[in-house]
Amino acid sequence: MASTTTTGERPTRLVGFWWAPALLVSVVGVFFALEVSSSEGAGRESFFNAAHPWSVYVFMSALVGLLVYGLVRHATLWRLGAPTQDSLLKELPLRLKNVTRLGLAQDKVRRDRYAGVMHWCIFSSILVLTIVTAQVAIEDDTPLEFLHGRYYLFFSFYGDLFGLIGLVGVGMAMWRRYFADFARIRWDERLEDHLIIVGLGLVLISGFLVEALRIQVTELTQEPDWARWSFVSFGIAHFFDLFHISDENLLSVHSAAWWTHIAMAFSWLGLIVFTRLDHLFFAPVNAFFLRTDSPGRLARIPNIEEREVFGVGFVQDFTWKQLFELDACVRCGRCTDVCPANIAGQPLSPMHLIQDLKGHLASVGPDIQRAGNDGEDQRAVSPFAMVGEVIKDETLWACRTCGACMQECPVMIEHVPTIVDMRRYLVMDEARLPQTAQAALQNMEMRGHPWSGTALERTTWMDGLGDVPIYDGTQEYLYWVGCSGSLVDRNLPITQAVFKLLREADTSFGVLGQEETCNGDPARRLGNEYLYQMLAEQLVQTFKDKNVQRVITNCPHCFNTFKNEYPQFDGHFEVLHHTEFLNSKLQDGSLKATHEVNASLTYHDSCYLGRINGVYDAPRQIMEFVPGASMTEMPRNLSKGLCCGAGGGNMWQEEVGDRRVNHVRSEEAIATGADQVISNCPFCIQMFDDGVPAVQTEEEGRIRPFDVAELLEQAVFGPATAAPVAAGVSAAIEDSSADAPESEAEPDGDE
Repeated sequence: MASTTTTGERPTRLVGFWWAPALLVSVVGVFFALEVSSSEGAGRESFFNAAHPWSVYVFMSALVGLLVYGLVRHATLWRLGAPTQDSLLKELPLRLKNVTRLGLAQDKVRRDRYAGVMHWCIFSSILVLTIVTAQVAIEDDTPLEFLHGRYYLFFSFYGDLFGLIGLVGVGMAMWRRYFADFARIRWDERLEDHLIIVGLGLVLISGFLVEALRIQVTELTQEPDWARWSFVSFGIAHFFDLFHISDENLLSVHSAAWWTHIAMAFSWLGLIVFTRLDHLFFAPVNAFFLRTDSPGRLARIPNIEEREVFGVGFVQDFTWKQLFELDACVRCGRCTDVCPANIAGQPLSPMHLIQDLKGHLASVGPDIQRAGNDGEDQRAVSPFAMVGEVIKDETLWACRTCGACMQECPVMIEHVPTIVDMRRYLVMDEARLPQTAQAALQNMEMRGHPWSGTALERTTWMDGLGDVPIYDGTQEYLYWVGCSGSLVDRNLPITQAVFKLLREADTSFGVLGQEETCNGDPARRLGNEYLYQMLAEQLVQTFKDKNVQRVITNCPHCFNTFKNEYPQFDGHFEVLHHTEFLNSKLQDGSLKATHEVNASLTYHDSCYLGRINGVYDAPRQIMEFVPGASMTEMPRNLSKGLCCGAGGGNMWQEEVGDRRVNHVRSEEAIATGADQVISNCPFCIQMFDDGVPAVQTEEEGRIRPFDVAELLEQAVFGPATAAPVAAGVSAAIEDSSADAPESEAEPDGDE
């Protein structure tokens, strides 16, 4: 390819720990102190505060009591939740790794570089200064003596260094909150937010003042050898000379500053119980609780035939882990900032959803506890419905289940399972769902696919392709075409392209043809878990009867379902997306792309292949094999890619809001100036087919959507061979643009 520009980030890449710079600075400081210092007699001077250690321990006891009270208060509400299905002792090494990398090292915050630096400054300062304070307490209140000599010089140095680093972090936080145009910060602003930032700054400043005054007091009797190593405090100490504080008053001023610093420090730590500062503890714990398998797997409702209540309609129906996540939320707004529904002005803010649930839990939780203790009906406690009033129906239906909120959340909240659990209640308990979504579910139940009005059959795509092998158990791969690949006009060329490429690569494969049926993914995402389980169990049995071992899919949603969710029903298969398989054949020479395709491309990462399953390289490597093509990435790409708008069953729903998500994404593709937008998902192709003409009204020069397989087909067989396919695609696009609501295989009432 002529050029490739990539600016995104792959979430699977391991990154350095946040404390690495702090460790480097510390090591350099040690050697610097050892090499430069010639003083062996430097030691720490203690004044009145060493004679009154009880004061610190009174504060400490009060703080510990407050923290225990806060933890117990939270824990009593978490206990209202149901047990989790996953064992927390499973995959223990991985869980501990998550605690270190995601919790303590706060790796996800690095996705926002400014916030990453800011959090590193604040977190490392708190960590190091806690160690500094602990060493002072040990030195003053135990027989141990180690704050002297060269180590004390280093101690003085890194104490001031990380105090200064902390102030830099506080300054960055204040700049972002109070001066920068950063609306996300102000979405849910509270008094506690100002107390946290300003309070920490005052604690750090008062610490420097105490140390500066200690230098001044020490200088009354001697020239302190360590003073210059406390380089920030040393400068402040000499600034005090301008005020001509008398020797008699100096110790009193130092005493007042020390008491002020201690009071502010413990008061700030006390905020942990009542504010979002509790994430200092909850974030690492939630990192330990984080699922150890794919984020694309939704929990199975066990023994579904025996249940009386489905999904989550009341706060106590959540698991205790989901209730714990509500307290972990820090209201940073990163989830809402990347939510495709929110970006399009639709009624969903993941942050507000979590915060509304948190407020509801705090409001009704104590009454639910009392009702349970008294043997009363816990479901009659709340004066208003959680699903429908606290969380509006339209909020739940706007979710695309794309996982962008979960990807960005720095405290590892899993929003999508929470939303789908409430959808399950709406669908299976309340029978309250959009009419078009209801029609799709009925089609799946009665016809084995979600599409209305299609005249196509499962085998229509085979026309003109010669002998298409039917899978009989002797072939190596089952080529799973899927509902969209066989029953939607626009997607037939994609299915045909994949078939021809598999045949060209001399692959041993077969298809099910008329025996294919929906694998249930739309039903599960729309909330009809009962229908999903019925379809899944049926298809797993079909695969077992036919001895299916390895599957190639067109659709990332089918890919995710087979790979991550069918194991819940004892369906264990090796699953490949067609981009993965075709890329491997290009790599080993089974396929050769020899024909030039002179086109400028941009690439759209589908959510269920990219963000949720981590497949980013294979499609891009295929495009690199295409001679004559050049590619420019959209600003939102790789793990930061924006959803096309079809996920979460929204292919079969009317959109409510200012704009449509596929129009937003189409604008981003058009802005690259590319001739073609390439994707890997039939839903994405359909959404671009609809969105591009609506945004780019002039047909001349209009960007055209194609699947990776269609692009590779032209490179392998030549444009002439693929010309009829391209013409068919153009006709399908024109038909869709002219008469979208009545075209074949369209979702009811919308797409």
